[in-house]
Amino acid sequence: MAWNDTEIDRLRHQLRQNISPTVRLSQCLSLAPYPLSVFQRNCSTRSVRIRIIICFRYAFATCVTVAVVASQFTMFYYFPHIMYQPKVPIFIVILYYIVSILQTLTTGNMMIGCEQRRAEYEGYFEEVLHLMKETAHQPDCKTTIWYRHVTKVLLALYCIASLTVPIVMTTILWDIATIPYVMAQTVPFVVSSLILNQYFCVFVHLTSILRKMNERLARFLNMLPGSATEPPVQLRGKPLIYNVLGESLKMESSRLDQLEQLRLLHVRTVQTAGSLSEKFGIVIILIVIAAFASVNIELLEFYQSIKLGTLTPTTIFMKFLYAASKFSFYILIAYPNRLIQQENQKALFMLYRIKRISCSVELNEAIEHFISQISNLHDVHQACGMLNLDMKLISNAVAAITSIMVVLIQFSDTGL
Repeated sequence: MAWNDTEIDRLRHQLRQNISPTVRLSQCLSLAPYPLSVFQRNCSTRSVRIRIIICFRYAFATCVTVAVVASQFTMFYYFPHIMYQPKVPIFIVILYYIVSILQTLTTGNMMIGCEQRRAEYEGYFEEVLHLMKETAHQPDCKTTIWYRHVTKVLLALYCIASLTVPIVMTTILWDIATIPYVMAQTVPFVVSSLILNQYFCVFVHLTSILRKMNERLARFLNMLPGSATEPPVQLRGKPLIYNVLGESLKMESSRLDQLEQLRLLHVRTVQTAGSLSEKFGIVIILIVIAAFASVNIELLEFYQSIKLGTLTPTTIFMKFLYAASKFSFYILIAYPNRLIQQENQKALFMLYRIKRISCSVELNEAIEHFISQISNLHDVHQACGMLNLDMKLISNAVAAITSIMVVLIQFSDTGL
């Protein structure tokens, strides 16, 4: 199917609408490359103006990273009483050091190394535009639109949380220590939340493509001769029948071709998701470990505040806000992978139904190949082979936090 410039521009506009708020804000904060072809089409990295902007972004990223490192040292050496209470056990102080190192690594990696990831961003946009071309005739369902609204709400909530910490700390302290404290706490939080929002956005987008592919697979199932004995798969909208190129079907002669093209569309989409997980892998690991340590710190300090009788409504609010926002990072990582898993399961369900009612040897062989590829594409739920990026990540994190909390509280109560 041939595509003209007008149709490609329309797809670019649709892609911008889907990911615009998060990526544009990330570009402003040097957390996404500038320029990007989807957003700044007429900008060339060879122009003098763009080179000046890129140099300024490098300088900005370096200054912010250095400021975060300097703020961490300042807080630990000059204002430790702001970071933690004087009577807290030594292991809480060690956890603070671990979190600080991980947050500094994440900030430096994502900000200073931002421009080196230009090829990865452009490669993703190019691949997704090709996938969107093949699903352009299918409108987005209500579920997809709802998730895109969720990404915007999440971005707004994280922005509010990022502003709440400095405002509350300034109101409470009225001290020069507020400046390094805000720099050491807020900047890494903003970096992590924006990176994970990007991750969430692109996976929601890829899920919508898989959902459209499953709609086509359902139509393929419903038009088979033996499907009359099976309950029809529910489809949204009018029950029209399309092939994978969006053309109306009037005969069954191209079933194998349709199934093969659906398989290739599915494989390309899941491989794109897997590639993103791999490229985000190191950062995800850093964020997960830092979030794990941060939640433990907040809960331990909450316990210490109860023991020392220093618990106040402001303390409760700040501890809850900080712990909840850090734990929500696990949801931003695990939930979009769960959406991919759900679409894969739907595809497998329909393929087994097609196999059950099909009487063609060639079609059954094609279905077996399709099923085996879906079953083998599990790497999308892993980051660098170290983390399972599915909803088990959340339950495992809760179990680990609970176990470590019990051990550390026992150490604290024995005075060790």
